[in-house]
Amino acid sequence: MAAPELNSLMDDVVEEILLRLPPDDPSCAVRASLVCKRWRRLLADDPGFQRRYRAFHRHRRARAPPPLLGFIHHVSDDQHPGAPTVSRFVLTTAFRPAEPERRRGWWWPIDCRHGRALFHSAGEGLAVWDPMAGDVRWQQEPRIPASDCMYSTAAVACAAPGCDHDHDHGDCGGGPFVLVFVAVDERHETASAFSCSSETGEWSSAPSTVHLDREYLYSKPSVLAGGAVHFLTDYGRTVLRYDLAKLELSAIEPPEVHSDVLLTTTEGGDLGLAILDDQRYLRLWAWAADHGVTRRWVRRRVVDLFAELPFLQHVLPLNLTGFDEGTGMIFFQASDGDYAIDELMSSPRAKKLWGRDNFSNVFPYRSFYVHSNSLRRRLT
Repeated sequence: MAAPELNSLMDDVVEEILLRLPPDDPSCAVRASLVCKRWRRLLADDPGFQRRYRAFHRHRRARAPPPLLGFIHHVSDDQHPGAPTVSRFVLTTAFRPAEPERRRGWWWPIDCRHGRALFHSAGEGLAVWDPMAGDVRWQQEPRIPASDCMYSTAAVACAAPGCDHDHDHGDCGGGPFVLVFVAVDERHETASAFSCSSETGEWSSAPSTVHLDREYLYSKPSVLAGGAVHFLTDYGRTVLRYDLAKLELSAIEPPEVHSDVLLTTTEGGDLGLAILDDQRYLRLWAWAADHGVTRRWVRRRVVDLFAELPFLQHVLPLNLTGFDEGTGMIFFQASDGDYAIDELMSSPRAKKLWGRDNFSNVFPYRSFYVHSNSLRRRLT
């Protein structure tokens, strides 16, 4: 066999080996890239290989969401406001996030979706962080009239055309994204929403507004469902829906009002609600189409947590803290730590995530692939 043919065969063998590097452990790609320059070029610089890698693992995972690499969380009583962002990242794999370039002040996590995390930094605005690459994109908040009764939050989502956000987050890295900023003026009973494309860096010129009845924004995480980002006001009195295509804000009246409410999504992609009642009953609702036309709230099920998970009777109080749009997992805090429960299972099971801490909201971080920028940064 001629040497060129042998080299070609070896190239194919090497590529088949590298295709099987696990997507939930990016350190494997880093170690493999150190073998030789040729492997490094293949892993870090060959877009064709990167496309084949994503396609290979999408097929193997049967269109499952990207791997869960960790959690970004609030700290309700942070004694070290100057601590680096990584200290707020709870690891679930061998993945280690790339430390971002930070400005002064603390970072408060407010959203995490499609491989990006969104923070609010006092006096600096909004920071969009890519934990894979360590890149940070800063964006000033939109200019709105000052009010001593103003509450605000924001959300981030991928804006890459044709990207299957639920299953193909590897293609989101480095691509365009959109920010949605919502502010509620309790005194003037108004909610306003703006959107900003990463490609222009400019907020929408005029906000979309709706009337509210002296409400403020709830601190619970937002969700993306049906082409819109959704937010909660206090005690779940109103669901604010911002349509990403029409750039319009609207209000949805919830099926019931309760002190512990969490936005969710259903298996079919509809908006949902999880309501914790009497520290025992988890009521699950869906904002579903009635005969394909009008949407209304439909009760999906009621889970008796004490019957399904008897140990919870001994770790009260419970508090809903987050939701995983990729799998339908609901996160909640108990007196002895934080747990995840799969509400899609007929018999829910709880998995303990970590021991008791001063966490508040929890944002799962999922990402599929160490793209070339990330790998180059880790090798320099």
